[in-house]
Amino acid sequence: MPLRPTKIQLILLCFLVVMTSCIPLKDVKYIQPDEQLKLNENGMIAFNRPEYHIQANDMINIRVSTRDGISLQELRDFTNTSAGGTNSLGGKSVRVQEDGNIELPRIGKIHLEGKTMDEAREAVESEFYKIYEPSAAYIEVNMPGINFTIIGEAASGNYFVQQYDFNLIEAFAMAGNLTPVADRNHIQILRTTPEGTQRAVVDITKESVMNSEYFWLQPNDVIIINPRRQKQWGIGINPIQTITTIFGGIAAIIGIYFFFKNL
Repeated sequence: MPLRPTKIQLILLCFLVVMTSCIPLKDVKYIQPDEQLKLNENGMIAFNRPEYHIQANDMINIRVSTRDGISLQELRDFTNTSAGGTNSLGGKSVRVQEDGNIELPRIGKIHLEGKTMDEAREAVESEFYKIYEPSAAYIEVNMPGINFTIIGEAASGNYFVQQYDFNLIEAFAMAGNLTPVADRNHIQILRTTPEGTQRAVVDITKESVMNSEYFWLQPNDVIIINPRRQKQWGIGINPIQTITTIFGGIAAIIGIYFFFKNL
């Protein structure tokens, strides 16, 4: 005689389904205490913010500030005249060409690919002061900002921010936060460098992620946020949703059974 499941067994089965299909709170919360977090000698979080190295097709902003009374006609697009003791400007962006060079009026080509911002400024200054007096102007070289892409369980799209220190948490806030089914334990980051593309996986539920160099965004980063398996199952992300889905399915099966039985 076949054994029939008891009510207790059915209840236990439903309980197991509910528990295994729900997303634990620890997998949803950001930056939770972690023994692997590293502190510096002052007891502060040890950040590992990497320097960006210029790549082909980057836009580089060059700003030239001159002393009052000095006019650099060839570089007028990079300067503007203002009242006061200096002529300063917002600067002008130039594209790094495929060969790794930028080209400036009269100065000519300057190779910047692979250089940091400080190294790029020194390279531009070196060529600039071969023609102009060092006391004639002050030169600034920087990136217009950080452009990055988010795809997956967030507001996917291309983003741009006019600042240089920008981290993952700020990026997610800019994208309207992650969805409840986002796999926060395995955030993928694709980062291009002059040597090629790097791939990293970080866990933003642990505070030790702040020690990672990938916690800080760099230009052209791609952030991939995959869903957890609960989304594939389609059962629910919390007990209420799961129970509702299960009983909804049972009700549908019973309805179909009696429909065909009464035909």
